[in-house]
Amino acid sequence: MNKAVDKWIDEHKEELIADMQECLRYPSLEGKPEEGMPFGKDVNDCLESTLAMARRLGLEAHSLDGYCGYIDYGEGEEMLGVLAHLDVVPTGDGWLYPPFAAEIHDDKLYARGALDDKGPAIMSVYALKAVKEAGIPLKRKVRIILGCNEETGMKCVDYYIEKMGMPDLSFSPDANFPVVSSEKSGCGGRIVRRYASAVRLDAGQASNIAPGTAKAFVPLDIQTVRCGVSGIELPEKFSWTLTPVEGGTEIFMQGESCHASLPWEGANALQGLIYLMKDLPLAEEDKKSIDGLVESFGMGYYGENLGLDFEDYSGRLTCNLGVMHWDENGFFITLDLRVPTSMEADFLHKRLDEAAAAAGGTLERWYYGQGFSIPEDSELVQGLLKVFIDRTGETDAKPMRIGGGTYARHLKNAVSFGPEGYKCPSSVHVANEFITMEQIDLNTKLLADAIIALAGE
Repeated sequence: MNKAVDKWIDEHKEELIADMQECLRYPSLEGKPEEGMPFGKDVNDCLESTLAMARRLGLEAHSLDGYCGYIDYGEGEEMLGVLAHLDVVPTGDGWLYPPFAAEIHDDKLYARGALDDKGPAIMSVYALKAVKEAGIPLKRKVRIILGCNEETGMKCVDYYIEKMGMPDLSFSPDANFPVVSSEKSGCGGRIVRRYASAVRLDAGQASNIAPGTAKAFVPLDIQTVRCGVSGIELPEKFSWTLTPVEGGTEIFMQGESCHASLPWEGANALQGLIYLMKDLPLAEEDKKSIDGLVESFGMGYYGENLGLDFEDYSGRLTCNLGVMHWDENGFFITLDLRVPTSMEADFLHKRLDEAAAAAGGTLERWYYGQGFSIPEDSELVQGLLKVFIDRTGETDAKPMRIGGGTYARHLKNAVSFGPEGYKCPSSVHVANEFITMEQIDLNTKLLADAIIALAGE
């Protein structure tokens, strides 16, 4: 901790919050590519605004062909990278306040991206500015890298590495405190079946979010549907309604949204809806689709039905059904798995191929990303752990292993560091995402502490 750094942050708290609000008001969802804007205008506008803010603060800032931006301070043969992102996941329903208004209520700043990850991005810039203003001598150059495609592929960081190389050591303020030393691998894709169908179903907005609601139409009268679902039992978090409509019945499933890596924290409405439909007397091919999906996924969150329920040092496998669209031409459904790092990609691919076949479909857009583990006695892990303990007094703090995926997995010597896990309830990827005023202050100071610890002389 440095008193001069803390003092500067305290004196500029109002400006920090105002700049966070400005950034959060951009609806920075990936959009249609345009010239110089590979992830669309909304994301690029947010990037340019943030770089302009950094320049206003007296920091050197550049755009790298619209894929990402970078902000520099200091000198040195080695470089410390701080990687945050400005793109966000879709907002979904159920917000108390407009998700891109960045309103403050009861000392909470509500907005999509407040925690993941635009809030920490702006706090990182202010932390670096505080270090500069306090005159802290640095042995390493510090570069804040602002990505624009973290939520939908991380092409931004791949482009950065291709053009600029890797920092010598890095952290990403995009996960948990005290420090994350291991992230599970990630894999998935989507099951697609093309055929003439009488079922209609829509759920979800992103594969890495468990949908909180789902809706289906079936060509059956309401009494038949009531009879078919009467023996189905779902956990308490689920509820559903049946409504007669022209030609059949609409089924609405209410669950509880959550991050794909933490499925037990919510109630996947899509999963619940498919399971609810399993005993309905649907036409043969529609029945085959439902039966195959229930057979492969059931109501489990750990790949139990797929024979994938496995755990190692990095954690236990999780499986999320994220988005489904089903119309007269068939369906697609997306899969997001967070996977123990020791599991092999070929084995996972085979199991998902079998799941697709059971539903009469094929697996498309398969992807696999290897997770990582950094030794817990490394300079990076121990340095950040000490920063957290010194600032908070939490002497029992230990490195964490998570299922979420951050930029750290794309770099050779990187971990993730905050913002959740300490005086900061998790609200990422769900409605009413927020960060408290207390956490803004604490997190900015922790980020400054981290920069000093890893780059200071």
